[in-house]
Amino acid sequence: MKSWSFTTYTVAAFACSGFAVALMIVNAATGNTMLTTLLPVAIGALVLGGILSVRARVLRYRGRDITKR
Repeated sequence: MKSWSFTTYTVAAFACSGFAVALMIVNAATGNTMLTTLLPVAIGALVLGGILSVRARVLRYRGRDITKR
């Protein structure tokens, strides 16, 4: 299985964050009728997006290791 690149992690993190925002917009449009369902899913998507973002940053810093110069 091929490992993910910096770009793949970045796009996945952006997609997770966008999904969380979309869920909150849906929640606001429905008048908080599904708050107990949508809020935990949105928080989970934000946490996953944050984890993916940190992983992308670590890969980026490894690629720019200044000690190799």
